[in-house]
Amino acid sequence: MPFLLDELRSFFTTHLKPSLLAKMMIAAGLGLVFIFAFTIGSNVQAEPPAIRVDAPFLQGAAGGKAIFEQKCIGCHTIGGGKLVGPDLKDITKQRDPQWIKNFITDPAKMIASDADAQALLKEYNNLTMPTLGLTADQVDQLVEYLSNPGALPSTPAPSAPAGASDSVAGKQLFSGEFALTNGGPHCIACHTVSGIGILGGGGLGPDLTNVIQRYGEPGLSAALKTISFPTMLGPFQNRPLTSSEQADLLAFFKYANQWNASVKVITPGALTGEAALVFVISLTGAVLLFVILLAIWVRVKKRTARHLPIRKV
Repeated sequence: MPFLLDELRSFFTTHLKPSLLAKMMIAAGLGLVFIFAFTIGSNVQAEPPAIRVDAPFLQGAAGGKAIFEQKCIGCHTIGGGKLVGPDLKDITKQRDPQWIKNFITDPAKMIASDADAQALLKEYNNLTMPTLGLTADQVDQLVEYLSNPGALPSTPAPSAPAGASDSVAGKQLFSGEFALTNGGPHCIACHTVSGIGILGGGGLGPDLTNVIQRYGEPGLSAALKTISFPTMLGPFQNRPLTSSEQADLLAFFKYANQWNASVKVITPGALTGEAALVFVISLTGAVLLFVILLAIWVRVKKRTARHLPIRKV
C-alpha cells in the first residue's frame, strides 16, 4: 500500500503539476461518477429484511396476536370494518388457511399468479401488501390467531388523532423544516409530494401527493400511528410520531390531495423520472468532463514532455 501511494503521489506531482485545471476536472469527474453510482444503487429494490417480532416467548394464538398488533393493525381490523386492507374477521372461513399463509409469506408472488389476489389488489386501490419478513412458524401463529381472535382480548384499531391540526405545520414536518419530536427521519428523505422540494426522496418511497385517496382518511391515520411498513419499522420503532404530528401530517396530506391532480403510484425501488434525470445529467457531465480533460492532458503532455528527464533502462 505505501508503494502504491508513492506511485500515485509521484504521478500527480510529476505529470499534473503544471495544470491545476486538470486536477479540478478529475475531481469533478469522479464526483459525478459517484453521484451516478449512488443514483443507480438507490433505485435497486432489495428484499426486505426479516424483522424480529417482539415478545418471542409467546406461542400459538398469543404469539399471533402479538404479531398482528405489531405488523397488521395499521392496515387491518378484526370486526371493525375495512381500513387500508380488508376486515379480517372470519377470514379463515372465507379463504383456505394455506392460501392465507401463502399470501402473508409472499404477497407479490400471489398477486402475480392468483386471480383472487389480483381481485383484492384491484379492490383496494392497487395497494400491494408489503412482505412482512415472517418465519413459517410466525405465519402459522398469525393464522391460528385469525382463526379464533375472540379467544383473546382484542386491541382496538388506532383512531384518528384528536385535537386541532395544521396543514402548514404538517408541510414543515414533511419537508424537514421542523424536527420530529422523537427524532424520526423526515418524510421527504424517502417520499415526494408535488410542489415540495425539487427531487424529494428521489423515488426511494412512493409519491404521497394523493396518498389520502389510496388509503382513505381512517387508513392513513392508522398508518401514521402505527408505521407498520417493514422498511419504516427500523427508523420509527423507538421514535413514533406524536399525536399532534400525526394530525398535522394528515391535514397536510389532505391539503396536498386537494390542490394537486392525481399522480401515478410509484413502486418503491422503481426508476422514477427524477432519478432518470439525475442519471442522464451525471453520465453526460462525466463524459464531457473526461473528454475535456483528455484534450487538456494532450496539450499539457506535449508542453511538458521535453522538460521531463529521459529514463534510462
